[in-house]
Amino acid sequence: MSVENALVHSIPTDSKIIVALSDMDDLQLLLNDNPLMEQLQSLSRMEELKKASAFLDNYSLKEESFIALSIEGKNQVAITLVTEGFKNPIDSASIKKRIEYNQIEILEKSAKGGSYYSANKDGVHIASSSLLVVESLIRRNIAEYVFDPGFQKLYERTHDDLSFYVRATDQNWLYYFLLGRNKSELHNYAQWFQLSLKKDPTALHFEGLISYKDSIKQKHALYNNLEAQENQLDRIAPANSRSLSAFTYGDVSQLTNNLTTYYNRMPTVSPQLMDILSNAQEVSQIQLEQGSALAFTLLPYETLFMDLDSLSSAKSTYRDQSIYSLTKPITTNSLSPLLTEGSFSQVALLDDFLVIAADRESIEMIVSNYENGTTLAAQLWWKDAKKNISNSSSLINITSVPSLKSPIIEVSKEDLKVLNAIDMSTTKAIISQYVHEDGYAFYRMEIPYATTAADQPLVAQIGTFKSEKNIIAGPHLFPNHLNNTQDVAFQSEDFQLTLISENGTPYWSKSLDSKIVGDIHAVDVYKNGRKQLLFSTEKKVYLLDRDGENVDQFPYDAKKTITQPLSVFDYDNDKDYRFVVTTGDEITLLNNRGNTVSGFNYKKSGKITSSPQHFKRGNKDYIAFTTARNQLQLLSRTGQVRTRIKDKIEARSPLYFNNNLIQFINSQNKLLQVNPTTGKVTTAKTSLDPESHIYMTERSQLIQTKNTIQFNGNKADLPYGTYLPAEITKVGSQEFVSVVDNGENKVYIIDSKGSILPFLPVYGNGTAEIAGGKERYLTTRDGNDVIIYKW
Repeated sequence: MSVENALVHSIPTDSKIIVALSDMDDLQLLLNDNPLMEQLQSLSRMEELKKASAFLDNYSLKEESFIALSIEGKNQVAITLVTEGFKNPIDSASIKKRIEYNQIEILEKSAKGGSYYSANKDGVHIASSSLLVVESLIRRNIAEYVFDPGFQKLYERTHDDLSFYVRATDQNWLYYFLLGRNKSELHNYAQWFQLSLKKDPTALHFEGLISYKDSIKQKHALYNNLEAQENQLDRIAPANSRSLSAFTYGDVSQLTNNLTTYYNRMPTVSPQLMDILSNAQEVSQIQLEQGSALAFTLLPYETLFMDLDSLSSAKSTYRDQSIYSLTKPITTNSLSPLLTEGSFSQVALLDDFLVIAADRESIEMIVSNYENGTTLAAQLWWKDAKKNISNSSSLINITSVPSLKSPIIEVSKEDLKVLNAIDMSTTKAIISQYVHEDGYAFYRMEIPYATTAADQPLVAQIGTFKSEKNIIAGPHLFPNHLNNTQDVAFQSEDFQLTLISENGTPYWSKSLDSKIVGDIHAVDVYKNGRKQLLFSTEKKVYLLDRDGENVDQFPYDAKKTITQPLSVFDYDNDKDYRFVVTTGDEITLLNNRGNTVSGFNYKKSGKITSSPQHFKRGNKDYIAFTTARNQLQLLSRTGQVRTRIKDKIEARSPLYFNNNLIQFINSQNKLLQVNPTTGKVTTAKTSLDPESHIYMTERSQLIQTKNTIQFNGNKADLPYGTYLPAEITKVGSQEFVSVVDNGENKVYIIDSKGSILPFLPVYGNGTAEIAGGKERYLTTRDGNDVIIYKW
């Protein structure tokens, strides 16, 4: 028997992963400096692997060898080295024990991970973390033993200086293994993977073969000889899909033949589904954040091969696209396991894609991302990754990092922390691609982990909520301290306030007395990071915790109708708030507990016509607002006049504080600037017209005239449209402008350089609000639908 065969037949029984190598240094170089491996190395299984394989550091291999991973008992890792007869001198100081077994001496030696065992037999050197493995290999008569015919055949065809072989008899075994489980193999996937690894500064690449048999029920046999077509799923799949899988074919008869061989009988495919398959070349499974869909990439057509109107019981429109409710749903049970079994009644035709889903919401999610251009195909990291994979394949799978962070099995808290810590800016997805032919599939895997597009913004719809009543206030974003996301609050015409999650799941609804006046504020009255919702209606001031319960003495009952949006002052940035309630010509201040603040004595001076604002210049506070007597009032904390403004003021815009000046537009469309210390009023040289709008913060200035926005001097020209007033919002450490084109139902976000963010505009109307930190959110409306985007 040749040395090569002797080594192959000395591999431990039931080995799951085998590394064939001729130089240990090559393996170390490949595994080092791998960002994904570095992030996963704290998994309990990885710690176990490091301990079990520590003895390999004692070897400097320069000849043909195998390193095998097998499972001992129920779930214990064993690492075994099989190489040519080892002639290096034995370091007697490392020997802990000599064991005689079947006339072969086994040496127990010390290693970083504990002990390991080694022996020489028939010209083969064996070393293992398991004594049981060494003993079983000593007992083995390799002259009469065949390790695994499938492995040996694949090895002879593919091995080079460094190859990895993974037993593929169960689709999920490796996944379970890495998360600390030893899954029983179902023998229904394939035989063996062979992988050669390469890495560069942008990704980790795997290439190789996978072997399978069509004589037994192995899933990969279903793709055999399908004649791979160009993959198109990236054009229809939302960029934030959790996972994607697609297969292509040149002739549907080959597909049905493979199913017949697999089941040993002809599949019973409905005429409707067969009609779709006959007119398609690719079938994609799209797993969304919530829900899923199937997309069929259709062959070129002039008239659609099926009459969706006659096949449907209802038809509706979403984003100008028709969605059909089929009278008889399409079932995919006959195509299992090619496709997940299911019943699909919702259908939409998007150019050359026929999309079906079990629920309308999934169709809408596909439509919205397709219309917004936020598909996988638009992502820069994906464009980079595509350079290293084929345009065509019989099967492609794409698994997102968020999907990896949500394991399908129960794992330890420690392992879950490791998964949650995976950096999504350096690791985007795991992409695997196959071309099947005659019992083998050429295989590529790509793990992009550091691309030039790491910081590329993405705007993707993540949730919707359909209100049964007209929305009259909001939606407003509200921070969720429990999971560091943003929830959304809105009020419907029946005065119900509803709070929903980022994906549109309702938490609660609460009846209010009347319409909300102004915004909903997020405050922290307990100073513990747990925010409350603060707002006023026409009659009351509410402070609700995130469960919708009243806080302390709230709601506060106003003696008169509240006429201006509620203001929130935090004089010293210490969260000792003052909630400012305006009722006609009066002002009332409330503290965190809902008590009236004494010592604020404002002398009435006509009906208050703007929401009071707090500005600070130097060490002085200014409470500013306008009145019906064309006065600008500047008060101290106690309500006394701090600075008298002699000029008559007719403001048509809110008051802003910018560049140490109070600024606003007057009725003559002039930008006025007031020095709060001296009371001097000056007119800025800024050119405005009756349609001009301003918005300012202490450090930023926005001027909007029709479709032109100047943000800190940087000009952004938007398409002609019907724009609502733009707003500046600080998100994290940056300020952004959000603006709605109500005529075209589009929402834009502009950065401080005056540039529209990539993948914008998105669909929305009526209002738009942005917020967040590391993860940023946008909420808007589509009539009575609340839409939530992440960007």
